[in-house]
Amino acid sequence: MKVFAISDLHLSFKDRVIPGEWEKAEEYKPMNIFGDKWEKHYYHLYKNWLKLVEEDDLILLPGDISWATTMEELEPDLDFINLLPGQKVFVKGNHDYWWQRIGQLRAVFPENCYLIQNDSVSFGRIGVAGSRGWTVPNRISFTERDEKIYKRELIRLQLSLDSLPADTEYKIVLLHYMPVNEEHQHNELIEILEDYQVDLCIYGHLHGEGAHANRLEGKKWGVDFRLVSADFLNFTPVRIL
Repeated sequence: MKVFAISDLHLSFKDRVIPGEWEKAEEYKPMNIFGDKWEKHYYHLYKNWLKLVEEDDLILLPGDISWATTMEELEPDLDFINLLPGQKVFVKGNHDYWWQRIGQLRAVFPENCYLIQNDSVSFGRIGVAGSRGWTVPNRISFTERDEKIYKRELIRLQLSLDSLPADTEYKIVLLHYMPVNEEHQHNELIEILEDYQVDLCIYGHLHGEGAHANRLEGKKWGVDFRLVSADFLNFTPVRIL
């Protein structure tokens, strides 16, 4: 089993997509407003995914999967995701407004899709935990509301990590937000990763060359960090294990 990751798919199909008929695909929120790199990004994602990922592989998707706001809107995007091979693990992103009642979601998602919310999932020796995360304390802007949400996300991350089996050999945490501020300062979230001896933390959310340049990448505080935003990866899932 190989392990891949990619985040921020930002799907918004109006209708069900038929491979081979990409010219008919329509989006209600096309991402090319953020640059030409996003033009028909879903086609490049599909093509690259199929080249790399097999059905028994694990692929980790830390947030911003779809612009949908309802389950009905989500259906075409979910159909597209179902065309892609692999055992898929999701955490919520800040734009995943469709992610509401976890029980209902798990009932409609395919069997090869795992949605993490205050829990975790294991694949042999590998345990995957995670949460959305949030803006962390910084010098630019961190409101009382930010602090409230941030503290709640810390609790959710701890609940997720607590649910991992005791014999887990390799711990992966999925976060949507980068776990540090612009200055890459140590914080309570990093302390949790240290305390639980997390091996790898992958995250997304950052878009554009400026944001990518300020990413947290590589090993720090005993944890490997990887940015996996789709545009950063040129819409190609990256192998992490």
